[in-house]
Amino acid sequence: MNGVWDTFEARLGRLMFAIAWVALGIESLVYGIPVMRLEAWGKTWPGYTTIGYTTGVIVILAGIGLMWAERAKLSASILAILTFLWTVGLHLTKLLPTILHTDYWEGFAECLAVFGAAWVLVSIMPPRLITNMWDRILDNGIPIGRIFFGVALVIFGAMHFIYLDFTASFIPAWFPHRELLAEFTGAAHIAAGLAILSGVLAQLGATLAGIMYLSWFFVLHIPRVIATPHDPFEWNGAFVALMLSGAAFIVAATFIKSADGEPK
Repeated sequence: MNGVWDTFEARLGRLMFAIAWVALGIESLVYGIPVMRLEAWGKTWPGYTTIGYTTGVIVILAGIGLMWAERAKLSASILAILTFLWTVGLHLTKLLPTILHTDYWEGFAECLAVFGAAWVLVSIMPPRLITNMWDRILDNGIPIGRIFFGVALVIFGAMHFIYLDFTASFIPAWFPHRELLAEFTGAAHIAAGLAILSGVLAQLGATLAGIMYLSWFFVLHIPRVIATPHDPFEWNGAFVALMLSGAAFIVAATFIKSADGEPK
């Protein structure tokens, strides 16, 4: 995958990913809470505020590190480890006992998508490490990260249909046929996820997903932030949308073909 990290899609995705992580970390420090939506640490669990301050500092530093190519691999590795622990240790443990219900699927999918993109970013960023075994692990991280991200998009799409009225309520009132638009974006999630999983039109699917999330950042979330600037939930929604957009562009970059028809 030589050169993928320096493509426009990868650089844009990495910058958006980095800004979102810094923003989420600042939010954790301001409110003394774990990283909202991603770090599902229960409010009644011990060390709630301490965990919030600690991980807030960590993700701010990692986000800043992502902005420089020389530090991006280490920073992405830290974020990949964190989001893996959150996905398996926090979200999955809540999801499995209630797997036939839909209460925890959305949070699980968000963390899974972010972990997948972080692992892809670790795998494409230079410099490569010195052992052949680790290089093979990193190469395998690219398709694995794609799979995680693709599965997450399919889950997002299914949640759009299951919670159709709730999804439609987030769309500004001046949009016509809000329920139809919610159905369309649900189908778009599923189509993009299947494209990434199958490799058919995968770059297009991931790129369009990134554009969709970026449009939500500006059209859906920013107006809600302006309307209720003191609501951390609205700020968090904007940050997560920006993060998912960057994640999609990072994944899209891995499908770019070189002149000989092979992925870079």
